[in-house]
Amino acid sequence: MAEFRRDPITGRWVIIAAERAQRPRQLGATDQSPPGELCPFCAGNEAMTPPEVWANRADNSPADRPGWRVRVVPNKYPALVSGGPWEGLNGGFYQSQPGLGVHEVIVECPDHVTQMAELPDDRFADIVRAYRERLGALSRDSRWRYLLIYKNQGDRAGATFEHLHSQLVALPSVPREALDEIAGAAAHFRASNRCIYCEIVERELVSGKRVIFAHDQFIAICPFAPRFAYETWILPRTHGAVFAQCSEQELKECARALRETIRRLNRALDNPPFNYFIHSLPTRDSPQESYHWHLEILPQLFRAAGFELGSGSHINGVAPEVAAKLLRDVAL
Repeated sequence: MAEFRRDPITGRWVIIAAERAQRPRQLGATDQSPPGELCPFCAGNEAMTPPEVWANRADNSPADRPGWRVRVVPNKYPALVSGGPWEGLNGGFYQSQPGLGVHEVIVECPDHVTQMAELPDDRFADIVRAYRERLGALSRDSRWRYLLIYKNQGDRAGATFEHLHSQLVALPSVPREALDEIAGAAAHFRASNRCIYCEIVERELVSGKRVIFAHDQFIAICPFAPRFAYETWILPRTHGAVFAQCSEQELKECARALRETIRRLNRALDNPPFNYFIHSLPTRDSPQESYHWHLEILPQLFRAAGFELGSGSHINGVAPEVAAKLLRDVAL
């Protein structure tokens, strides 16, 4: 079983999940291996995955059969598992606890598609709607303190299957990255009585230097201090702290903004591998007026090297103003 272990020096928690090493890799299909023939995520191969926990299906088609648009299943090689007894911290000097949580795979389309930008607008809306539904469902379980939707596309970004999919992890505690964001946003709100993300949106719209595009409800920017070249944030222009509380119209506009961003990255950078994730306020935590949910996209053009790994800081060779202009000017 997976296990949380706490570094006794920094207090950082890591997940030890030896079962993950057994994951198969299905990248780079060839003409001799037709796409979808042995892919567990393709329609018709539902028996190759655990039973679905949610699906967008037409005409009430039966579970675990073809007829779905988006399908959510437990990860067959999970980093965390929801079963088993809950225990507190074990040990004194070396602290650990069971790796309880939820790890799901969101299969984003029934056909064997490997580039997300190839999907039409309505398919993007299906995907984002699945995110909202699963986050809403799992947020009602009091065991889980933080929920993270993330996507790895491409080998360098950590994907093991090329068929389009995202993942969702539910954690019993809030990870440090999220805690730092929430605390920083709360400190700014105490000092100014303003949401820092709302202020970023306003300042970027006035400056325009780091704006990629601005729709009525969403804006895409290259942030002022990006860790990665061409790092992009998608933010709602109206304040909202919890992604799962998005209206249907907001959901559709978010999907439209996500599709345009990925298309621009693909055109400008020749289909780069990337990661994205949604940062949303845990619904049972700090007041909603200080935090602002957002989606971060991190193209993986360069690997982290000695400085980044040794210092925890990042060296980025592309100024965000240059990156934003290139993405803004690309022809779609």
